[in-house]
Amino acid sequence: MAAAASPQRIVLIGAPARLQGLVRLSNPGVDKLKIKSAPLRLKGGAADGVQLSLGARLAAGATAHTQATLQLDPRTPPGELHGQLMVGDEAREVLIKVLEHREVALTPDRFTLHGAPGARITMPLIVTNLGNVPFQVPRVALVALGQAQAFEQLFHVAMATAGAAGHQAALDAFARLLHGSEVAAPKVRFGAGAGRSLAPGEALETEITFELPDTLARHRVYLGSFAVGRAQCTVEIEVDTPVNDDEPDKPAPRARRKT
Repeated sequence: MAAAASPQRIVLIGAPARLQGLVRLSNPGVDKLKIKSAPLRLKGGAADGVQLSLGARLAAGATAHTQATLQLDPRTPPGELHGQLMVGDEAREVLIKVLEHREVALTPDRFTLHGAPGARITMPLIVTNLGNVPFQVPRVALVALGQAQAFEQLFHVAMATAGAAGHQAALDAFARLLHGSEVAAPKVRFGAGAGRSLAPGEALETEITFELPDTLARHRVYLGSFAVGRAQCTVEIEVDTPVNDDEPDKPAPRARRKT
């Protein structure tokens, strides 16, 4: 037997991918009742074939509240939608309150760079707006950067060089080494489309240029990340030594004698 729905309006709230609410249902029959979902018709043709997930189990003659979830197109803009839910032969008014959802995807979300201190390295990037509101592509981002395993390595160096003088001397040496290992945050400059507003669901193919600081230590590996919206991109930088740095200095040309 069909469930009899209570006359109260159903309210669903959340981001488009997951709206939630409570639905009060009654089972006037003599048999147990199980309802997995019910069709939801939105006014104004907002969407077709929408199903409200219920997962209700009602004993004979029972009345209970059950959790209801709804999934809409992720690009559905913030605001209110109205609809009607059919549970058996009963119709219920539904109010849907879509909240703002901001989400950005970066492809790739990890970069491995090789370059000398002060170098500029350009890499391709795709920025996709997965939210339901416009997203403005930044022009510049900063990489929070640190030397890989610096804490462990510098601690062992401090202990080896100053440990014999006591723990305070070793800690002071460790603090000086840590301070000396700090580097400026590399800048990430966005290419074509920087500052542009992406509509929900829109993607941008662009390039980003990493500006490596001059203070990076050669033959070291640095780890860091930068953010675009809420999306995080990890960065690994292996610092190369320019070829000219390893070559011996060439002797200066001899001056010619005047005759």
